[in-house]
Amino acid sequence: RSQAPFITPALPRRLAGARGRNVVMWLHLASLTAACRPPVSETRFARLAAAAISTGRPLRLTNRSVQLHAPFRLRSSQKLTIVGGDFHGDGHSLFQVEGSRQGLLDLRGVRLLHASSAERSERRARGAAIFVRGKGQLALERCELSSETGFGLWLVQRARAAARDSHFHGGRRSSIVAFEQASLDLLGSRLSGAAPHAICARGETRLAVRRCTIDGSAVRAIYAYHSASLEVSDCSISGTRSAEAAAVEVEALRPTDCASLSLSGNAFADNAGGDLAVRGNVHRQGGAVVGAGAAAGDESGADPRRLST
Repeated sequence: RSQAPFITPALPRRLAGARGRNVVMWLHLASLTAACRPPVSETRFARLAAAAISTGRPLRLTNRSVQLHAPFRLRSSQKLTIVGGDFHGDGHSLFQVEGSRQGLLDLRGVRLLHASSAERSERRARGAAIFVRGKGQLALERCELSSETGFGLWLVQRARAAARDSHFHGGRRSSIVAFEQASLDLLGSRLSGAAPHAICARGETRLAVRRCTIDGSAVRAIYAYHSASLEVSDCSISGTRSAEAAAVEVEALRPTDCASLSLSGNAFADNAGGDLAVRGNVHRQGGAVVGAGAAAGDESGADPRRLST
């Protein structure tokens, strides 16, 4: 005998009755149980991560928290994918990534809070939520990063990082720093309340910032110097608070410096020190020198009255 379907026009009335109340109560208790699950210990997390690395399967930590007293290190050609989870700690960093191009730390829907510590303050050690060096690689998607006294993301040497749909909360240091020959691809993300800069890059770094929102930086939204390559497109850049610095500043002042800059389709607003400053041997990709004026302002999205060279 066929049974009547559960999903019918009368479903809302049934859900309003006793059975509906039981369903709602069960869902509520399930959510509370997930939220109240005990934190994952550092030792157990290390074992779970080792198993995920050896099997190649994602480590799923949705609705779980992990307290790290020392950085978790991903070495050589190791690959680790983590889905969900809140990570807290006050060591030098929460994650350290190093090694070869075969390795990768892939974080999806993860929240990271890097706390301050008296020990690091005494040694003036900055630290970061995530530190990537050597030829280490990092991928972030739908993540949140913040550091109370360090950087959110710290890239050095030949490190590579790609972040998509993520949020970098400001602290007392720049949200993202890239030095030497590091590279960063940032897409559809937000950087808010950074101090002093949202992004700081020096050396022969390469940065591509696309469809991002950068707001409320204490000094600059983006500061790139030496021989950095910077591409910024379709971004909203607003609310820098220093009258002494432009929101986007690119400098190549040493005799051997040669920086490049590409700006297109950006919206600038309410930046206390102007929108764009370019100094020294800075070239557009394609060879043209960037300078002040209506054409440069119209093309970059910056107000031509608020440019300096």
